[in-house]
Amino acid sequence: MVGMPDLLRRGWSLLRAPANELGFVVRSTLRWRRGAPPRRGGDGPTLFAWLPAARRDGAHERAAALTQRYDLGALREAVDAPVFARNLARLEGLERLIGGRAAPLGPDGALRAVDVGCGDFHYATALQRGLSRAAGGARVVLRGVELDGHGVYRDGHSRADHAAAHAAGAGRGGDLVTFETGDVAAMRLPEQDVVTAFFPFLTAYACLQWGTPLSRLRPRRLLRRAVQALRPGGWLLVVNQTVDEHRRLCRLLRELPVERLRRCRFGSDLVPEAGRTAGQVASLWRRHAMVPIGKPTG
Repeated sequence: MVGMPDLLRRGWSLLRAPANELGFVVRSTLRWRRGAPPRRGGDGPTLFAWLPAARRDGAHERAAALTQRYDLGALREAVDAPVFARNLARLEGLERLIGGRAAPLGPDGALRAVDVGCGDFHYATALQRGLSRAAGGARVVLRGVELDGHGVYRDGHSRADHAAAHAAGAGRGGDLVTFETGDVAAMRLPEQDVVTAFFPFLTAYACLQWGTPLSRLRPRRLLRRAVQALRPGGWLLVVNQTVDEHRRLCRLLRELPVERLRRCRFGSDLVPEAGRTAGQVASLWRRHAMVPIGKPTG
C-alpha cells in the first residue's frame, strides 16, 4: 500500500514533467560541447576523507588491492577522489555479481558490450576492467550510450564532454571504449556479448527526478532492445536502486527469453553517498535461446 507521503512526493514530481520535456528539447537542440574537461586527479591524501577515521585504513587496503588487481594507477591520477572511489565501488559490486563466471565472447574471441544510460560514464574504466577480467583478459569493445548527453555541468562542460573523456581514459592496448548520445529504445544495436544497465528508469518517479522527459520512459521497449541485441548465451547485467525496482525488472523480463543467474546487493560503503546505495540490487541474466522477440508495446 502506498502511504500519503509517497503519494504527495510522487504527485509533486509530476509537476516537473513539462519542465523536463522542454529542457530536454532545448539541450538536444543546442547539443552543447566544450571539449575535454581538465584532469582532476592525484589527491591521494584526501581519498576516503568522508569516512570515519577508524574505517579509513580498511578502505585504503581495499583500494590498494583493487588498484593493483585492475591496473587503476592511471585512473587515480586522472580523476578526483569521489570518482575514483565510485570506480572502486563499481568493481567490488561487479566482483560480487559475476563471481568466477566466465563472460561470453564473440566468434573472434573479443567481448562486445553496450552500457545503456551511461550518464557521464565516470565508471567507464571500472566497467571495462571488470568485463576484461571476467573475459580472461580478452579484448573488450565497450560502447556507452546516454539519452540525455547534453546537460551542462557547473564547470561549463556537458555530460557528453565528461563521458567522452572517461571513455578515452578507459581504453588501453587493443581495447576500445567509446561514448555516444542516443536512445537505446529506438536503436538497432549490433549483436553484443554483454549489455549493462546501471539504474535504468523503470518508473515515472525515477525518470522525472533525473530530469528526463516522461515521453522517453519506455521500459518494456528498452529491455526488449537490450535483449534483442544479445547473442545466445549473452549476459544482461542490471543494477536497480531499490528492491521494488528490481521486482518490476523481474516482471518485465518474464516476457523475454532470459534466465537469472544471480542476484546480490550492490551498495558500497566506499563512496560519499553510501547511505543512498544501501538498497541497490544487482542481477545477472543470460539469454538462453535465439527466440524471436515480439514488437515492444511500451
